[in-house]
Amino acid sequence: MHVLVVEDDLDTRDLLHHALLKAGYEVSLARGVSDALRLSRLHPDIGVVIMDMHRGHRLSILEMTHEMRQYLPHGHYVLASGEWDALEPSCQRDMTVLRKPYGMNDLLHAVRRCDTRRENLLVTLLAEPMLLPA
Repeated sequence: MHVLVVEDDLDTRDLLHHALLKAGYEVSLARGVSDALRLSRLHPDIGVVIMDMHRGHRLSILEMTHEMRQYLPHGHYVLASGEWDALEPSCQRDMTVLRKPYGMNDLLHAVRRCDTRRENLLVTLLAEPMLLPA
């Protein structure tokens, strides 16, 4: 599965990259919003996007995920946050909040959970009968 990491901190980005590669994922890296949107357009096979929620983004996380859904309609989003109540009321089915501080096992568990949800959704969509125009 292809994972996109959106992280502006080089050390954190490298750490996430290494952990995900070691776990067997294909990984793309984005330094910010514009990189993430560009990569989501170029790689429609991205299944999970990992983003850090901090106030420095030009776009809010909700706006960014809305934009990315245009290119990744079956993608799922892991949102890392140190704020315990961040996004919970507005979290959509394709979002998982990962609480900071987190370890590698927490990260991989969140990615696997998103991948399982994504696969279940795709199986459901494929099982639905297609309605053809009369």
